[in-house]
Formats: sequence, structure tokens, C-alpha cells
Amino acid sequence: MNISIVIPAYNEEPNIANAILSVKDLVARVGIRDYEIIVVDDHSDDNTFEAVKKFGADNINCIRLSRRSGSHTALRAGLANSRGDAVLCIAADGQEDIGVLPEMIKKRLAGAKVIWALKKDRKAEAWHMRKAAQLFYRILLLLDETQEQNIDFSRADFFMLDRTVVKAINACPEKNTSLFGLIGWLGFRSDFVEYDRKPRVRGKTKWSFKRRLRLARDWIIAFSGLPLKIMSIMGAVVATAGFIYGAFLIIHAIVGKPAPGWSSIMVAIFVLGGLQMMMLGVIGEYLWRNLDESRKRPLYFVETSTSNDETIR
Repeated sequence: MNISIVIPAYNEEPNIANAILSVKDLVARVGIRDYEIIVVDDHSDDNTFEAVKKFGADNINCIRLSRRSGSHTALRAGLANSRGDAVLCIAADGQEDIGVLPEMIKKRLAGAKVIWALKKDRKAEAWHMRKAAQLFYRILLLLDETQEQNIDFSRADFFMLDRTVVKAINACPEKNTSLFGLIGWLGFRSDFVEYDRKPRVRGKTKWSFKRRLRLARDWIIAFSGLPLKIMSIMGAVVATAGFIYGAFLIIHAIVGKPAPGWSSIMVAIFVLGGLQMMMLGVIGEYLWRNLDESRKRPLYFVETSTSNDETIR
């Protein structure tokens, strides 16, 4: 088996060399001789590209994107340029224990097309990050039956894909999506291994709470009509409440106890106006994504590469 290792990196100059050396040491111990390492520099501000270029090896390539596009787009750039029978996607910070690679290979040989590496626990993370992720994925699995039900995505970090899955991902050119969600939606047979996450040695994580929220939003909108369904339900609830309140006011007026007009009218205006603006915002999100996809702009552009074999998607 030949294998490709894809490493997205943004401002990871202090860590990228150690990440590459760890991969080289691991594949040597496993006995894999035919491999390639693809580092995708997500338009870093530091010397990540030069740090990879120093290795000067034919099987170690760095692709620098022309603009920062996010780790999921960087991963897709790496997948598009990979050639291995299997592709291992890992982070550049060195926190992931890639020592589970032999176990992942066994799962693949047993028939799994997607093998996820799940953290055994998330106790080292801030409680609000951990609880928010768990709640999001539970709701997502309850509402979206197309997603894998046997994988706890709240603990998923890195993964291995069979070439069949890589080809399927490359055949899906949409931009506004979640790579994890896309892999789950494809429906290939999945399995998982568990590992203990290491502490970060250098630098800070690029996964801020804001970026996590953006990913959650993209996942929901790309693979579910849930926001539109919620809008319909909210509209029905508000309309029902309006009819009930209208009947209440009519009855009180008949019995000689009319309700004061100003406060009740303002409450109704604010509630209905706020709901309408929220609903228009959700519709706008879908319309913008349709417009963005209809332009058919490439997902990314390669600014430069340590190899002459560059691919644009």
C-alpha cells in the first residue's frame, strides 16, 4: 500500500518540521516505503512554506494557497493533489497521536473506507467548547439521518480515507460546506480508533470559538433544510399566538375591559419584526450560498509549490 499524508498548516513554522519528522519516523517503523507528505500552507504569514522546502525531498511537497481559505479547504487541496491508495489527514500542531496508524490500516484492510481517530476524552478543553460541540453534534445526528450515527464527531480530529472516498470528495466541487459533513454524507463504510491527545508544544490553536460557529453554520446549511423548517414552525407558532391574543382582546372588549393599546401593539411589532428579520436572514444565507456556487469559481488557487505538479480546484 502507498499512502499520502496531508497536513494543512497556517502559521505553523515552529511545529511543521517536527510534524514531518514524526510522520517519517512512523512510516519507517510501520514499514511503509512508498509514501508522500503534502503540506498545504494556507497562506501563512510566517515561513511555513520555507520550513517545508528545506527538506528538499521528492516525496515531501508543500502547496501554498493564494489566500487564506480555512483548514477544510486546505485539506481538500491536499486531497486533490494526493496520489496514495489511502490518505491520512492530520494537523500540523503535533497534538494528534499518529501512532494509531497501524490500527487504522488494519481497519481499512478489514473493509472500512473512512477511519476516524477519536479523542478518548476532551477534559483538557474549555468546558464551554466541549459542551457546545457535544450539543451541536447530538442535535445534528437527531435531525439529519444521512450522517454517520456510530461516529462521535465531537471527538473526531483526524482521519484516513480510501482512494474511493477521495475521488468522491473531489467530485463534489461545492465551496460552502463542511468536509466532515461531506464525508459523513457520502455514506461510505466508516470505523474509528481512539487515542490520547497530546498537549500543544508551541503556538496557539487557530480554532477559535468564532471559527467553530462558522463551521457549524456551514455544516447545517449545506446538509440540511433545518433552518427553513424552523422558520415555518416559528411562523406557525407566532401566527397561532397572534390569533389567540386577538381572541383574548375581543373577548375583553365585549365584557367591557379593553386592553391598553400602546404597550400591546409595540410588543407585537417588536416580536413580529424581529422574527421576520431573522427569517429573512436565514433565507439570505441560502440565497448567498446559491449565488456563490453559481459563479463556479475555483475552490482555491495555488500560489506556489515545491513541486512543478500543481493542481487548481
